[in-house]
Amino acid sequence: MQKETLHKSLIRDFYRRAVAQGDIAFAEQLIADTYIQHSSGLKPGKAGMLEALNLMKQMPKPASRATPFMRLIAEDDYVVTNLSFDWGGKQKIVVDLFRFENGQVAEHWDAVQDQPATTANGNAMMDGALPTEHATLSATNKKIAVEFYQRIFINRQLQALPEFVASTLVQHNPDVADGLAGLHTYLCSGTLSISKIHRTISEGDFVVIQAEGQLAAEPTMVYEIFRLDQGKVVEQWTVKSKRLYW
Repeated sequence: MQKETLHKSLIRDFYRRAVAQGDIAFAEQLIADTYIQHSSGLKPGKAGMLEALNLMKQMPKPASRATPFMRLIAEDDYVVTNLSFDWGGKQKIVVDLFRFENGQVAEHWDAVQDQPATTANGNAMMDGALPTEHATLSATNKKIAVEFYQRIFINRQLQALPEFVASTLVQHNPDVADGLAGLHTYLCSGTLSISKIHRTISEGDFVVIQAEGQLAAEPTMVYEIFRLDQGKVVEQWTVKSKRLYW
């Protein structure tokens, strides 16, 4: 079985068995003893993750849940999930990033953001296209997305936006209006500044960029998901979290 296919299958099972059904034995097998946790709300290491899963198992389940799945994107030893769930009467939008080592989850990062009541584009944060299952990796799309992010978001070469972005861009960042003009206006506002790309994961038409920057002068972790078509970004999702654990 291709490595990426196996890793995605294991992560699906982790959500369904360990998270949803409380199968702690499965989690113990899947999580490496040397597991590194980058989430601020959990205790460190494998013991911290198992403790969190045990607590979730004991908590009352909500009467209704948003369908969790989602986008599932994998390259090499990394798997990215983009999902949502109901918590405390609010819809939470999540990006999880897992790193595998020898068939086990060895490292984890995440960002969680509330779905706002209204957005600048009228689109929900989880709406839009889904990756095609078993899509081939696209080195070309990855190269384009990295150059786009470096030149536009980090180097602020906004005059180059039309080289990378379709005029009909569909936007799921709640702070940004649809279209090329909407992204240009948002970037000109200076609300979010990006300083560094940490990791990039690509599969088919989708590219995920994990970056750090500042939002309203606070250190911020940013996950961008881009869908490309014919060499241009045609759809964008963003999940931000004001915490940095690299």
